Amino acid sequence: MECGVKPPHSKRRLHSKGVVMRQWPHSPVHRFSERGTYIVTAGAYGKQKFFNTPGKLAFLHDRLLELAGEFELQLQAWAVFSNHYHFVAILRDYPESIRRMISKLHTLTAIYINRLDTAPGRKVWFQYWDTELTFERSILARLNYVNNNAVHHRLVEEAKQYPYCSAS
Repeated sequence: MECGVKPPHSKRRLHSKGVVMRQWPHSPVHRFSERGTYIVTAGAYGKQKFFNTPGKLAFLHDRLLELAGEFELQLQAWAVFSNHYHFVAILRDYPESIRRMISKLHTLTAIYINRLDTAPGRKVWFQYWDTELTFERSILARLNYVNNNAVHHRLVEEAKQYPYCSAS
């Protein structure tokens, strides 16, 4: 490699509002097995705080719970915020169900937010990341992480005070 030339994966691109994000050659690979426990994290495009009111947060929260039921995911923990969300779910069958649920969640919430903000067609969601949790200690650690994420972000002093998570 030529001196001073960075590989393509390290290129950076400036998005709206001056947020710098890495330019990846492809999105993350999502491999769901037939059964398992997964943690999923999704981020808003450009880390923008689209869900910045109690009503918007409630909409995202309620759609997450509703769609998890519709797609037969057993949510173990969840937390939604103005620019991202996390959940831990048990997948019993149908490996496509998480992918389909996230796709529908992102579609419904993007349409809703864009209507409220009169911004039709605006990109709301960036990507999501998932990890299969195979060890009990990993599962317990992620449950704790998700349940206490509002405390980590200094939104509340105790997780049970945050209404948009499973700890409340």
